[in-house]
Formats: sequence, C-alpha cells, structure tokens
Amino acid sequence: MGLAVRPRRGGLGVGVWRCVVAAVLVHAGAVPAGATGTLNCSIDDKAIAFEAEAVFSHGLAASFSNFRAELNARGKDTPPTFARVEMDGAALAHHWFHGDELRLHLYHERAEAPFGSLELVLRTRSRGEDEAAFAGRYELKLFLAGVDGGKAFERTYRGRATCSAG
Repeated sequence: MGLAVRPRRGGLGVGVWRCVVAAVLVHAGAVPAGATGTLNCSIDDKAIAFEAEAVFSHGLAASFSNFRAELNARGKDTPPTFARVEMDGAALAHHWFHGDELRLHLYHERAEAPFGSLELVLRTRSRGEDEAAFAGRYELKLFLAGVDGGKAFERTYRGRATCSAG
C-alpha cells in the first residue's frame, strides 16, 4: 500500500506562500536611494568653533541619526570646562528641517561638579538658488556654577552659522 500525495484544491502550496511573504518583506524593507542625506553645520569665529554632522531622512519625520558635534569655546575668559565639548544625539533637544529652514537646538550638561551647561541654537535658511547651502545665526549660552562660593560664569555669544545638506 503506497502513500498518495494529493494536491490541494484552489490554493497555493506552503512553499509558494513562503516565497510570496519573503518577497513582500524584502520589498517593504527597501529604501529608495534618495531617502537619506547628510547634514554638516559649522561655526568659526572669535567666540567658538563648532562642527556638527548627522544623517537625516527626507519626508515629514525628517529624523536625524548618527548625530555628532564638537564645540570649542574660545572666549578669553571662558573656563577650560568649555574648551572642548563633544556631543551626540542626546544633546539634540530639537531640530527643524523643513522647506528652506534648518534649525538645531542643542543642550548639554556637565556630568561632574560643578554644574555647568551649554545651550546652542542655530537658525539658518537656504541661500538663494543653492537649496543645499544654509546660512544664518547662532546663539550660545554657557553657564558654570561658582566653585567654593565663587561667582558663577554666564555668557551669551552670538554670530554666524552655516550648514549644508546633501
């Protein structure tokens, strides 16, 4: 007595369904080549040197990933605490990248005593016909609590900022 294999009526076999599901999943995970871009911003004046870079997605969410930044405060009275501050995506409190506007809001606190913080806001717009080049202004606020009852350090710096997105 032999075993007979009978085909299913009106349906596809399990192997065919697995192939269909796999094809749908692969297609859904595919990202168009133009879906991401790179962002670079810089400031270079007497008060500070600043460089930031990130990968961003196009579209309504316009999320940033792999955000990295370094700020070097150069003011003659600026405490060494702010001579070199490295930041990642945790410092990116807010961003706006829509149409001809690009804005970044960074906030960073010192991990050790005395308490200190920096807040940097960049407000830029695309320049003329070059939609990838942005220029504008920045405002940097530095704060460092006083040590041993000393006076706290507070400064606000303003100047020009540039960014590029491609």
